[in-house]
Amino acid sequence: MADSSSSSSSYRPLAPESDTLSPLPGVHRRGLIACTVLGCLSFVTSTTVFLYLTVKFVRWHIRTRKQARKDAENSGSPQVDLALGLAERLFVGDEAAKPPPPPLKKKRPHPNQFLVLIYNLLLADIHQAASFILNAVWVGRDALDVRTATCWVQAWLIQTGDVASSLFITAIAVHTYLAIVRNYTPPQWTVYTAVVALWLFNYLLLVLGVAITDNGKEYGGFFVRATAWCWINVRYEGLRLYLHYLWIFVALAITGALYTLIWLSLSKRQAAAIKAQLPAANESSTNINEQSNDDTTTNNHNRTISTSSSLGKSHLHPSTTAVSGPSDSTAAAAAPNTTTTTTTTTTTTPEQHPPPPLQGGHHKAFLLYPIIYIFCTAPLALGRIATMAGVDVPVSYFVTAGALITSNGWLDVLLWGVTRHRLIFSSDAVGEHGLGGGREGRGWG
Repeated sequence: MADSSSSSSSYRPLAPESDTLSPLPGVHRRGLIACTVLGCLSFVTSTTVFLYLTVKFVRWHIRTRKQARKDAENSGSPQVDLALGLAERLFVGDEAAKPPPPPLKKKRPHPNQFLVLIYNLLLADIHQAASFILNAVWVGRDALDVRTATCWVQAWLIQTGDVASSLFITAIAVHTYLAIVRNYTPPQWTVYTAVVALWLFNYLLLVLGVAITDNGKEYGGFFVRATAWCWINVRYEGLRLYLHYLWIFVALAITGALYTLIWLSLSKRQAAAIKAQLPAANESSTNINEQSNDDTTTNNHNRTISTSSSLGKSHLHPSTTAVSGPSDSTAAAAAPNTTTTTTTTTTTTPEQHPPPPLQGGHHKAFLLYPIIYIFCTAPLALGRIATMAGVDVPVSYFVTAGALITSNGWLDVLLWGVTRHRLIFSSDAVGEHGLGGGREGRGWG
């Protein structure tokens, strides 16, 4: 990055396809405006949810510390002396001489692992969205100026944002696979270590590119114009692949494979649940019919006994019978020996039983996560690979692909908000045993 003429003179001249573009052609201008608008949408939504989760995490930590301090004070309160000053030898046995057992150490609460991962994914989406917001500078200047601070920062944000987003999408896929398919919850320190390692690896790739090429002095700069915005110089095609697109394709492959296994596992569980539910439903229907037959037999038997009793009473008290007249049936129905039972026989067929919900509260909509990620990320990656292979890819394709990839942020927020609304926006869902506890705390879906 250099703005002065003295530092610029130390770089070789740029190739025309990587140098400053002024004025902007119509396709560039329209495409950059679309990328800027969608980038702003992703930046605002991702930043809003990121700040909201930040407040939630801070409040949760404050609340848990207060609770821990309160528990410590309660456990450290002086015990009531029940010895009344008597010597210990006066107590029966040696129990009095034994020291009291130490208080059980309460397990330290941890934040929900899924929220930790999505929190970092939102930070990656913010990087990515901010890079495309800077296209507004090019539209305002009607020029894409290379060797400026704006160009270098935009390329830096694209490099770190794209890779970080792919890394954390993959981390969430791995976490979900372990939780749903393997029924395994990784230790909290493992999640924290993975988060730190992924960010360090992400920035290491950036530093390696700048260091290996000496900031691209041999070809006029490392971060220069790449068709419609600033990124790695086209002369460093190998570094473009190894520092950027290789990891995106690895993330696409791992994410697609893991979510396929998750879908197969959940489908298998649902089929087993339906199969187990049908015999129970048929048995329940049989029991209802048998109970209905028993109740009908008992009802008829009781009515016979009641009628016989009424006839006997009419012989003993003829005057009562004459007064009762036609109301004898009503009186008999109200007699204590009469039992009236109303039964409803329900015949259940397999078609009347809807499929049971997926076990663990997992919603099938989570399968949209990898689809959206692949749909938004793959076009730009494939376009760059096609360029490396010598294919002349039009500018309109790249700006369309840029508009898709910068939509990752607002689509993530929309999908998380719809499918995991309680976990993200509930005030008590930060802890591992809150609304995100149990299976929902170990995974998501």
